[in-house]
Amino acid sequence: MFAPDGGAIVRGGAIKAHRGVLSTTVALIAVAGFGAPAVAATAAPVSVNASGGTAPTDEAPTDEAPVEGEPVEGEYDEDLPLPDEPPEVKFPDDEPDMPDGLECKPGWFFKITKNKKNTMSVKYRTFVENKKNYTIEYKFTSKKSGTTEVGASVAVSADIGVKILGSIKAEIQASAKKSWTSEIGIETYGKVKAKSTVKGNYGISKENVYGYKYYRGSACQKSNKQYMTAWAPYREGWVVS
Repeated sequence: MFAPDGGAIVRGGAIKAHRGVLSTTVALIAVAGFGAPAVAATAAPVSVNASGGTAPTDEAPTDEAPVEGEPVEGEYDEDLPLPDEPPEVKFPDDEPDMPDGLECKPGWFFKITKNKKNTMSVKYRTFVENKKNYTIEYKFTSKKSGTTEVGASVAVSADIGVKILGSIKAEIQASAKKSWTSEIGIETYGKVKAKSTVKGNYGISKENVYGYKYYRGSACQKSNKQYMTAWAPYREGWVVS
């Protein structure tokens, strides 16, 4: 189903859908002291407390660059739940009465009876673990690509696949496509609190529906119903948690 903008899905203004383009919210980091060697921060910044001692602060050094996410290997989720998805919606399955003698063009069709919660086919996974005593910045970059196509929980012909896509585009999600290949080099940025971990999943969102294929005869009657879950890709982006 059509997920609303925002939430934890990073897209639109948060990233630019161009290969290797930085986030509009990230400033260019320059090295102070041209020609001088850069000095890495080796300890958390400290402040004097009431008792005269020192304690870690929650502020990172101003010259500390964002930490690049570490890749996660292995099998990726094909149906990762998307955040803030609305509840499933049932569609009426009643048909109008057909006048006697009415003729229909015979053929196969697909009827949607339920708009299910959408999921993501993950193509790349990464994370940043912050072991420091202050908040740091992270940078995630998609480094693997993959393709998601129109499909169903049962084997269907190419013709039924076209009918599924047509029904999804007409009734639920106009952005749905027959096939979608994710890009490499899409970046997003954020902050990781002290002693915590942020995970990133980059992939392709799927519009999921439930319904059935059927054959409509020349007298407009239905036959050969087969129920299934079906889907079509409709966007790509980051899910950060």
